[in-house]
Amino acid sequence: MLKISVKKSFRVCCVALLLSVGDADAVAKKKSVEHQKEYNGIVAVVNEDIITFNDLEDRVNMVLFSIGGSATPELKAKISREVLKEMIHEHLRWQCTKKYEPKGGWVPEDAIKSTFSDIAKRNNMESDAFGELLAKKNIDKDAILKQIKVNLAWIEYVKARFGRFINISESEINRTMMEVKEKMNQESFYVHRMFFPVSDPVNDKSVLSHVNNLNQMLARGADFAGIARQFSKSPDSSKGGEIGWVFRGQLSEEEDSALAKMTVGSRSVVRNSRGYVILFLQDKKEAGLSTFTDLKFVQIVTPFSSPNPSDEEVNRLMGYALDMKKNSPNARAMIQNAKDSGFCEISEPVAVVLESMQPQFRAMLSGIAAGCIGTPIPTPQGIVTICMLDKQTRQIKDPSPDDLKIQKMSERLSVFADRELQYLKKKSYMRINEKYGSQREFI
Repeated sequence: MLKISVKKSFRVCCVALLLSVGDADAVAKKKSVEHQKEYNGIVAVVNEDIITFNDLEDRVNMVLFSIGGSATPELKAKISREVLKEMIHEHLRWQCTKKYEPKGGWVPEDAIKSTFSDIAKRNNMESDAFGELLAKKNIDKDAILKQIKVNLAWIEYVKARFGRFINISESEINRTMMEVKEKMNQESFYVHRMFFPVSDPVNDKSVLSHVNNLNQMLARGADFAGIARQFSKSPDSSKGGEIGWVFRGQLSEEEDSALAKMTVGSRSVVRNSRGYVILFLQDKKEAGLSTFTDLKFVQIVTPFSSPNPSDEEVNRLMGYALDMKKNSPNARAMIQNAKDSGFCEISEPVAVVLESMQPQFRAMLSGIAAGCIGTPIPTPQGIVTICMLDKQTRQIKDPSPDDLKIQKMSERLSVFADRELQYLKKKSYMRINEKYGSQREFI
């Protein structure tokens, strides 16, 4: 649960009893052990909101889920501190957007559902199935939806307040268009990107430390899109940092230079004139190649009877799936046979771009032709078989003037967003449990 409002007197009491900052430490020592235990679940107070230990653990579990569910105590401590910082920022952003919320609200519910659906698709799942998986991992789906809502509302608030101060001239766009067109026959890059603005040089070291901690999580196997949604300050963070195919000239010179040296699947931390960037190069096309692949497929799951199936059950169900594939002349026949079985689970059709998928899924799907059936594979949920309904190769769309303007506007707005957040932090009432670091680290 993101927000729990408390009266000011209760807030001050909580701080004195639990958080042990300044004189509160002396006050806390006078309280009984039993009375302290009543409040020991509070991690932070942000104005009239509280963040509980359970709130923090739920969010940390989301990050751990993306890196395979485990971490060393040292890494988990780092993750907890970074997550707590972001949760504090979320509370401040939420409070601000609620205060200035227009009559119709900042974000339609459809936009929130669409963003959640995009997250599910990047995990090769439909929304309902992804929600069920989160429940099995004890991850609160509502907390994710609330986080999405906060991030989208903050983007709209920043646009409404600061958009009028940004002037991107027609000549600037035309100049960028000319640079891009000159380089369109050169290499193109499928890029995921996180941005962390440095609005004040004094904050450079702390921002770099934050970026390095996130990069360590990624090195441990954390999902780039998940980390981007949690931590990136770019307005496109709700899309998991995915910006798609770019040509040299669309990003900063520093990023262009880094991409030219990167290999597919690698990351790079870059400092440009506005802040720090984490780049992930998902794919690269040689000069003259400018196509991508649209996929549409269905997943058939032959489910296990329990979370820990025996080897005998795995082998039996694998044989069942292989026999069904053998008796199905094409993908649609396989889907019909699965329906007739009354036993298999069948997803809704999933439509994605092959190059936008995680490397392990891309490798698996690239070899399945349209109308064909993939080789059944074991997963924690059961034996999964992919039925490829459609597969089409298309030309990469040239960036339009509007695309370039939106991209430039987004990065410049993120600098205003960072300044606004710094202002909200400075004027806020905030207390942090000393277990997670000093007060200064969070302001």
